[in-house]
Amino acid sequence: MRSSAWPTAGIASVAPLLALIAFRLDGPRAAVIPWWAISIVSLSLLIAGGFLMIRWVDLGRRLSTAGLVGLLSSTLSTATLTPALALAALLVGLALLGTLWGLEVVEDSRLSRRQQRTLTERRARIASAIYLAEWLLASLLQMEDRAVLACLGLGLLVALGFSLAWMLRTRRAGSSRWIGPPVVAGGSLAAAALLPWEPLQIAGFGALVPLTVLVAARPNEELHASHWWQPIVEHPARLLVVTFAGLSFLGTLLLVLPSSASDGRSVGFLDAAFTAVSAVCVTGLIVLDTPAAFGGFGEAVLLVLIQLGGLGIMSLSTVTLALLGFRPSLRHEAAVAGIFAAERRGSLTEALSRLLLFTFVVETVGAIFLAGWFVHEGVPPPEAIWHGLFTAVSAFCNAGFALRSDSLVSFQQDPTVLHTVGALIIIGGLSPTTVAAVPAILRRRRVAVEHKIAFVATLVLLVLGTATILALEWSHTLRRLPWPDRIHNAWFQSLTTRTAGFNSVDVAALRPATLTVVILLMFVGGSPGGTAGGIKTTTAVVLLLAVVSAVRGRFVATAFRRRLSHRTVYEAASIITVGALSLLLGFFALQLTQGLDSRTALFETASALGTVGLSIGGTASLDTVGKLIIMVCMFAGRVGPLSLFLFLGSRRSVSHWELVEEEVTVG
Repeated sequence: MRSSAWPTAGIASVAPLLALIAFRLDGPRAAVIPWWAISIVSLSLLIAGGFLMIRWVDLGRRLSTAGLVGLLSSTLSTATLTPALALAALLVGLALLGTLWGLEVVEDSRLSRRQQRTLTERRARIASAIYLAEWLLASLLQMEDRAVLACLGLGLLVALGFSLAWMLRTRRAGSSRWIGPPVVAGGSLAAAALLPWEPLQIAGFGALVPLTVLVAARPNEELHASHWWQPIVEHPARLLVVTFAGLSFLGTLLLVLPSSASDGRSVGFLDAAFTAVSAVCVTGLIVLDTPAAFGGFGEAVLLVLIQLGGLGIMSLSTVTLALLGFRPSLRHEAAVAGIFAAERRGSLTEALSRLLLFTFVVETVGAIFLAGWFVHEGVPPPEAIWHGLFTAVSAFCNAGFALRSDSLVSFQQDPTVLHTVGALIIIGGLSPTTVAAVPAILRRRRVAVEHKIAFVATLVLLVLGTATILALEWSHTLRRLPWPDRIHNAWFQSLTTRTAGFNSVDVAALRPATLTVVILLMFVGGSPGGTAGGIKTTTAVVLLLAVVSAVRGRFVATAFRRRLSHRTVYEAASIITVGALSLLLGFFALQLTQGLDSRTALFETASALGTVGLSIGGTASLDTVGKLIIMVCMFAGRVGPLSLFLFLGSRRSVSHWELVEEEVTVG
């Protein structure tokens, strides 16, 4: 049964891929023979043969063979022009012929319903993977001719045909896995209608649907079987690192494509990788001007990377596995429950589903409000909608990417935009459970101490940060603004320095004392379970409470009439120590390899490790080594604290022996 999927789906869906290669070889530059006539007939025979093999194997094989031979003859007639592509076409064709006649193909009518459903899932995956390869080939070779676009459209239709068959069978089987592709298709159509993209870029955005099918169309028995990726899925810290790294690599491949650039020329692998890592780690540091360097497709890729990185791979993987009918391991559930403060592990999937719903509702409301205001300010509606959506997602995820070269400096006298973006930053920086507990906290009802600490710490940091920036910058960077706008901008800079990365004033012009305060705020960051980075507010408060208790001669930390466990204090001390050592190591690496002054090197390192995204000009002047150092800092700042938390949570050893206690003089 396994061999039936490859000839049926592979033969039908690889026809546009061979046509792309044939067009690259034979196109209008070398019209030795009327290649288009042979190609059209061959394409028709290939696709028809692939679909006919579902019911009539022998007839489908013969038609597919005739189509392959015809297409290869058209391709190889001018093989001397492009030998590499001709060789690729020959190898693909021979592999298909060998698959077609060397494997046993079974008609669907001879299989049980369960076997047919599994076979349909595999065919959908094969067709989707081949279409993604077709689009990548066309994008890398910058093939934007009408014939190429027609081949891509044909390949997309074939992939959607197999995907539709899979969705219908999955829906009849009572599974919810079929829901993802239609939702992604609707979002793709809506996004394609917002901006005047090129046809090749629209084809790439349409590739999201096959990509969704490729992930969702996975038979249940394969999920429960032993696979090479199970050690990764069952190890939360390993899964966290691998998925963030994989998402960064995928984003790099998409951003390096010429279709992502505004001028149709690739931005280069290193700059694309830096931007992808910054987006996935929701940092916002850039080496390229986002609106100038990237076109509509590139901006859409950035938006998806920011959303995936902000929501967190752990939560997405848990919900995805649940939709696929696969129960995560107990270690995975325990880790995710700890990160997102789920009180009942049995309802983890339900809690994460509410988290995703909360995220999308808040982002939608923010996008609608911002888009409406932009339209009110005279921005064309399609552009206003796109800018509102991008800004809302970037603000909620604390990413700091903006579609204006000056970030939000042009809105420094527009409190509506500043406070809307600020509200999204605050809500995203707090965990959803803390946001839900705010009414109970204000009513002085009983809630978890963690939520009280996060809420109070956030409020105190916002007020102190605003007062400090206002006092230090009143007659400096804020002097040209009316006094109400000075307060608005001081408040906005206080909240955005805690990992959001937007700026409404020139950060490089701030006083040295203000930059020191900003570095401290960046180091602390947001609250656990939210989209912000840093060591987290609860970590800083726990260690501060422990220090206060020690100064008072009491070696038990308390908060809100609750005693904090020694394990919590040890974890807080470990996270802060590792964070400080990482900051010193990154700072030393930049000093050693870059020609930056100490203040700039320290600021850029703190911004990268805190996933903030603010810069005082150092990032733009980095060489290759400096960019790699900052990329490592951004990745470590996003993944490191969570990985350390998972490591500490999994290392609970119980000893049956107690050693003799002895005092050691410290201080």
